[in-house]
Amino acid sequence: MRLRCLLLAVAFLAAAVPVARTEDKPAIPEGNWILATPGPIGDSAVCLLKTEIKDDKLAMSVLAAPPKTKASISEVKSDKGLSFKLTTTQTVTNQKTKKEQKFTSERVFVAAPGATGQELFGSLGTDQFAARAKLTSTEAETLTTVLVRGPAADPMGKAQALNNKAALAQNAVRREKDKEKKKDLRAKAEELQAEADEKLPDLYREVVKEHGDSAAALDAATSLIAQSTKTKVTAEEAAALTKLILKRAEPYGPRYSRPVAIRLADTLVRQKGLEAVALIPIEPIAKALTEKDTLTFQFDTLTTYRTALEAAGRKDELNPLDERLAKLDIALDKEWGETVPPFKPAAYAGRKDASSVAVMELFTGAQCGPCIAADVAFDAVHKAYQPTDVILIQYHMHIPGPDPLTNPAAVGRWDYYSEMFPYDPDTGEGVGGTPTTLFNGKPLAGGGGPMTNAENKFKEYRKIINPLLEKTSPIKLSGTATRAGDKVDIAVDVKGADADLMLRLLVVEDSIKYVGGNKIRFHHQVVRAMPGGVDGVAIKDGSMKHTATADVAAIRKDLASYLDEYAVKERPFPYPTIRPIGMMDLKVIALVQNDKTGEVVQAVQFDVTGK
Repeated sequence: MRLRCLLLAVAFLAAAVPVARTEDKPAIPEGNWILATPGPIGDSAVCLLKTEIKDDKLAMSVLAAPPKTKASISEVKSDKGLSFKLTTTQTVTNQKTKKEQKFTSERVFVAAPGATGQELFGSLGTDQFAARAKLTSTEAETLTTVLVRGPAADPMGKAQALNNKAALAQNAVRREKDKEKKKDLRAKAEELQAEADEKLPDLYREVVKEHGDSAAALDAATSLIAQSTKTKVTAEEAAALTKLILKRAEPYGPRYSRPVAIRLADTLVRQKGLEAVALIPIEPIAKALTEKDTLTFQFDTLTTYRTALEAAGRKDELNPLDERLAKLDIALDKEWGETVPPFKPAAYAGRKDASSVAVMELFTGAQCGPCIAADVAFDAVHKAYQPTDVILIQYHMHIPGPDPLTNPAAVGRWDYYSEMFPYDPDTGEGVGGTPTTLFNGKPLAGGGGPMTNAENKFKEYRKIINPLLEKTSPIKLSGTATRAGDKVDIAVDVKGADADLMLRLLVVEDSIKYVGGNKIRFHHQVVRAMPGGVDGVAIKDGSMKHTATADVAAIRKDLASYLDEYAVKERPFPYPTIRPIGMMDLKVIALVQNDKTGEVVQAVQFDVTGK
């Protein structure tokens, strides 16, 4: 009888508080939940969710989202821990044209193992780029507050303001063409940077000391380490800050905390005097790696671990690591070739009149996370179209971080287009950041996103490209490029051109392997130099025969000098010893461009023949 009463009591309690849980997954009671991402200033609401138990299964739906944002939930799983996919579409209105543009993203929430209660910590994003996130139980039926300020909002807000002022001033210097104005702007930028350098360390240390248990403490501690030269962080302080960062990251689960630890170690090994501290975050992860971890995660972890071991003087452990890394690198190349792009781009059917081509120019960066979708969609265009239809050109920029594929020619083209189409921060139009795409010299289809948005970008590009291929051109453009040793002799023939047109030559490398911060492994149609200069050559009398020579050895030397100078005067490169300047698979592109409008009116690409 006692046993029967006990069983009835347990059954009653289970029915009274319906949950979806097992021993190894989070309890998520029925009710309303705010999904938010904790940041330096506070918690930013992503949406308001409702959870229900239907047919003994967890169901989730979106009750509300921030203004001009639509959100939906799918792929809810609770058998091995809570996870779900969040799809959001944000509508942005151009304040000048009043036109609306929609941006869609897909992110996955994964709760930290064992998360329970009225506040569930986890991560939101992709396995490669996941932000910290949390679900908080609420009685609210509407989303009234988008940002809930945290305890460190004041000092972190001041820090953000100082950084933003300095960054905006630097951008103004880069955009200005007038030498005298540029000089004044540079002086102002240096003044603002000096103010930031003076005040930021105290603000960050205040957050660490007074609000060490807040999410902002992780950001403050990370900034102190990343800027150790300016913040004067010692090895002892760095060790303490490292432990704080790891502690603050742990509640959000390994999907977030492990990449944080790897990035932290990667930063430490590049800070003079702090190299050995990098073993604190990276060694436990490296020791715990299994075959279940993705190839990318294994490779990134062991690469950073190797650098930390070498910095700590443990060189006897390097050979086995080098063997593992070599095998992983080969496997990753194979995996990339088989899975990227993550869709099959249909081949262009062709056309009867091929008198003109479409030219797509992409400004990107190997450190640029939002560039992933644009880069992969660019590669899909490369697969779908022939160069007789679409000519692809890729320029790398030091945005947001140093990129060894950047060169003076790419910067020159950036300056050309940014002057032709100045960026308007109010409308988001113009050339002002990466990724930026131009089609026949006109900026269109800007923006990018994660890998999951690559197919959408490809479709967007295709809608622009196909109509351009229906146009005809009276301009005849042909050329040859012959290589003998390091000398490439270029000959171009232009016929039927109007006045006020310019001829520009570009030497591009068809495929370069370089893995930067955004993990794109291969980059295509990358500009390496512009024989004859960025300004080009004027086409006179409607036709011309033009010759030029590209000295590959000289280009390599110039690229190395440029990268050396940039690392000293601007910012060091994340992987200083990696210089992808082999320049083996070269092609030449000739553009005929109207400098009054920026329009590319004709173009041709030809292979470099000979050896």
